[in-house]
Amino acid sequence: MTEVYLKYNPYKVETQIWIDGEEIGEDSQLYAFRKDRLQVWLDQLVDILMEEVNEPEFKLVFHGTTFDYEDVVAECTKHNSMGSSRITLAHVPAENTEDKISELRDLVEHMMQGPFEELRSEGIRKNFEKALSSEFEIAVIATVSSGKSTLINALLGQELMPSKNAACTATIVSIKNVDHRQEFVARCLDHNGREVEPLQPIDIEKMKEFNESEDISLIEMEGKIPAISSQKMNLVLLDTPGPNNSRNAAHKEHTFRVIKGETKPMVLYVLNTTALSTNDDSSLLDSVAEQMKSGGKQSKDRFIFAVNKIDELDPDTETIEDTLRNVREYLYEKGIENPNIYPVSAEMAKLIRMAQNGHPLTKKQKGTLLQHEYFIDEPRMHLNPFTSLSVTKKKRLQQQIEEARRKGDTYQEALLHTGVPAIEEAINEYLDKYAVTAKITSAVNAFRDVVEGKKLEQKLHAEMIENEERRHKIHEQMKNIQKEIQKGQKAAALKERIQRKNYDAHEVIRKIEGKIETKMDNLSELFRSEGRVEESRAMKIVNKLREDIQSLQSDIKTDLELIILMTLRNDARELLEEYKSYVKDLLDVSGDGVEITEFQMFTSELPDVESLIDHLKYTDKVESGKTWVSTSKWWNPFSWGNGYYKTTYIEKTFVDVDEIIETAVYPAKLELLENVERAQAYMNAEVMRLKNFFYKEIDRLEKLLLRKVQEVEELSGSSEQLTRKVHEDKEKIEWLKDFVIRMDRILEI
Repeated sequence: MTEVYLKYNPYKVETQIWIDGEEIGEDSQLYAFRKDRLQVWLDQLVDILMEEVNEPEFKLVFHGTTFDYEDVVAECTKHNSMGSSRITLAHVPAENTEDKISELRDLVEHMMQGPFEELRSEGIRKNFEKALSSEFEIAVIATVSSGKSTLINALLGQELMPSKNAACTATIVSIKNVDHRQEFVARCLDHNGREVEPLQPIDIEKMKEFNESEDISLIEMEGKIPAISSQKMNLVLLDTPGPNNSRNAAHKEHTFRVIKGETKPMVLYVLNTTALSTNDDSSLLDSVAEQMKSGGKQSKDRFIFAVNKIDELDPDTETIEDTLRNVREYLYEKGIENPNIYPVSAEMAKLIRMAQNGHPLTKKQKGTLLQHEYFIDEPRMHLNPFTSLSVTKKKRLQQQIEEARRKGDTYQEALLHTGVPAIEEAINEYLDKYAVTAKITSAVNAFRDVVEGKKLEQKLHAEMIENEERRHKIHEQMKNIQKEIQKGQKAAALKERIQRKNYDAHEVIRKIEGKIETKMDNLSELFRSEGRVEESRAMKIVNKLREDIQSLQSDIKTDLELIILMTLRNDARELLEEYKSYVKDLLDVSGDGVEITEFQMFTSELPDVESLIDHLKYTDKVESGKTWVSTSKWWNPFSWGNGYYKTTYIEKTFVDVDEIIETAVYPAKLELLENVERAQAYMNAEVMRLKNFFYKEIDRLEKLLLRKVQEVEELSGSSEQLTRKVHEDKEKIEWLKDFVIRMDRILEI
């Protein structure tokens, strides 16, 4: 039987594959995926392997983390169950990764005390801390009366989020997970980001007061979220307004940004079992569907659909299986396939945790809590088997249930059956599988290039001592490079190429225009067949159009923002590659002393893409209007779409629907298409600003390059000086070797 050995390292995002002991080459279809995240191409793995081994039966040995292995098992099991393959699986577990972040912090402290000045730079320290301190958001999104606030309270273990006041969904609340805090505290910001309430202890009465204030746009809370890991990630739970229930267009836009986020933050979408199909969430679910169809399994994993109030079903007429089937069909109609569904009873989970934590309960709550044993006695309320949780996590929860049963702890046993702990396990699993690995990789990347550059430099010094002929060649080559730099012709040619470079976003811009055309036409068709309607119906049509148009504006605005960011990043990446090509060209024309693979020692201090475009960021305050008099200011992309449509009261008994569409839809469609044109002009201006900045940046990079070349030229000019330098640097070399071993160990599995 053919044996396939697959090793996947999520920290290096690196895959190696051997078939019967021979590593795959460039002719393999899998070769193109070796630097991509496993979950992006996993759905193609089995089909490609069957084609390449030319048989459906083979053994697959997977070397990697348990989380990634479970994904491989699921994919292979799917094919085996369909009869298309007969795959035998084996797992070579990765080493324990629990302490990688603390190891990384220790390593950087060691680096800052080390002998190399380049590794002690403030820039490296800043980029490292930025990577480790980055926040990971989990956005909680829901329609009206879904029990979203109750679910958040269940996660917090106490009642802090008001659930009865309609205004409670109109303000954004961010809850930062801070392990050491004994109580929750909060501060409030207005629409301009100014603090209107200082940091203070918070309770549900204070939260009601803050939510009802027109002056407050954002409530920032801090406290311990008990069952979600805070040691590895700076987690922020984000309570967002409902799709059509926001006082502020910026809130709606933030929700769309989270859904489309490049860092793939989690989205916890709460659905109401008892009132599933509503029109309120159509625009957001359309956006969720778009994201789930791109980016592979990770894009699917980050969306959790919590089906709440499952305990309110009538056990005589409604089964959980039928309800979840209805949920899947509902989501499928929205374009969402194979969703991660978690049936829950947020209310029971909240009350149990409040009782466990010693928080007071009302008489009604105490009466509800008395029914907690229903979740123990009634097998249909054992919700974990119905969840999309991995096999390992389900087993872990079952072990906890059995432990609670042995102890006679009915509260804990019932809690584990409510489905809320399953959601917490899913969140922790996503953090471990994706967010933590990405965080570690990003932190190491903050200094890896400089370390590799120093490593090459030390290696070159040693080789020049051993090879006299090469030392002379390098000496001549460095002198020639200095002459070329001083001539300035190649730098001038580089600057000219930079000015000519053009990143074409035409295709994605056309897609957005197509999206506007399609969605606006669909809005028109919804009502066009109604003809003449009574005034009350006309008002409902106008309000629905207004809400849908506002949602589309937020959707399009965030699409455009992402296009601008993508364009800038691609352009920055190409600019850096241009400079690297320039350095390689200098080496090519100046001699053959330094091998082309060693050019990195001359480019190790290049800025990264994010640092390069950071200088473009600026803020500007823009007033937002109260009626649909366009308040957009297109020199500032963050004001796109500000304002809203004011309902027109028509004093007629009947209203022509075509007239409503002419008045509301067509002008909005035209405005959106014009906004796309303005956005493209803005993007082109920003790209030019980036090019001009890099044009000037070349002069700084030239000085760094010249300094490095002069150092190598000076050392290669005298064997005695080189030998003395290497002898003096002996301890440095040993330190660097040890450092590289420790760095590689952190990124190994």
